[in-house]
Amino acid sequence: MFDENLQLIARHSVAVPVAAPKPEQCELPIADFQRSLTAAVAEVGRQAKSLRDVTKVCFASQANSFTLLDASDIPLLPILIWRDQRAQDVDTFLREYAGSADFYASTGVAQLDRQFMVAKLHWLRSHAPAIFERTRRVCTISDYFIWWLTGNHLAEAGLAGLTGLIDIHRLKYRPAALHQLDLPIEWLPTVVRAGSDTGLLRPQLIEVWGIAPNCRLVMGCLDQYAGAIGAGITSTDEVCETTGTVLATVRCTREFINDAGTGVFQGPAFVPGDYFQMVFGNLSAGVLERYRNRLPDRPTFEELDCLAAAVPSGADGLRINRQAIDDDTADLFIGRTTMHGRGHEARAIMEAVAWELKGQVETLCGSDWPTAIKACGGAARSQLWLDIKREIVGCDVVRVNSSEPTSLGAARLASGTEVF
Repeated sequence: MFDENLQLIARHSVAVPVAAPKPEQCELPIADFQRSLTAAVAEVGRQAKSLRDVTKVCFASQANSFTLLDASDIPLLPILIWRDQRAQDVDTFLREYAGSADFYASTGVAQLDRQFMVAKLHWLRSHAPAIFERTRRVCTISDYFIWWLTGNHLAEAGLAGLTGLIDIHRLKYRPAALHQLDLPIEWLPTVVRAGSDTGLLRPQLIEVWGIAPNCRLVMGCLDQYAGAIGAGITSTDEVCETTGTVLATVRCTREFINDAGTGVFQGPAFVPGDYFQMVFGNLSAGVLERYRNRLPDRPTFEELDCLAAAVPSGADGLRINRQAIDDDTADLFIGRTTMHGRGHEARAIMEAVAWELKGQVETLCGSDWPTAIKACGGAARSQLWLDIKREIVGCDVVRVNSSEPTSLGAARLASGTEVF
């Protein structure tokens, strides 16, 4: 919760109860999604004493997590989280889906894999035809949030763009994509830019949440782009990185780059004619979190930080096994000896992420190396990790002067504050 001057008033985090019915699956039950958000809002209200003055709500969201609704707007599926791997044998479809000569120039999507919504929609049509027969509405997680709060079926252009379904310059659905997926356009939300008004909140939610009767929902955006907005990225000379669930490097530009390097995703900014450019990968703070969670005593990240600080650069030869990033059965480390302890392991993860960041900056910026990078995400709280990144990337890596830069970016969208 922020005041009219964008000063943080209250904050609260709730663990998301993601379920894995099978090893390759990753789901969020709809009721748990709603319950978690309501609990978080209630705690923020308790801290702030009241939510009666809240007149705007905005959000930052992940892409390619989605659900399907029937004709009565009843969810037919839990929210399938983007990292869900159930879509098998879709490589041929994805090659055909992204095979047109203008695919990248139209969508800004650099590459597709089974984690994208379109891959799972294609897979579900073959493996769960009964669900598709009843489907009347497709909602990404942010689309469903908007529908739940307002009753309006809308999508943010940048999040919709990352599905590969829309032309990000015209903000219109691509006929070829709808044909390939056999998706009626009536099932899909209307696409608008971040910062757009999406409508009044439903009366029942206003009552339950205890917010102002005239409270409206403002269209949010991709979490990494929201972090860049919160970090105050204002020109192509500035770069922002987020080390969270994924590692993402973002910059903004006033022109679409048709020949951007492999791995650079581009999306429409909230300012017409502007774009954000992004590179992302799974080697990030989530690896350190999974490592920590497997330790029997579950040390704090601060404790791991202290142990890693006592280890020299290079972690005495200990390295990360890249295969283990996506395979929990593989050993996470290569070159382990009896001399290596937790400090070496934590530092090896931190250094691997820093090298990954350097690669992302090179992909995004080429020879136009930034003088400084603004750091967001939970890892930005670690001065050691910032120092490791600075040493490996070769430029200053500066913590953003906000404890919640992503939420601040959403608040700026809600307030209409100009950041460009």
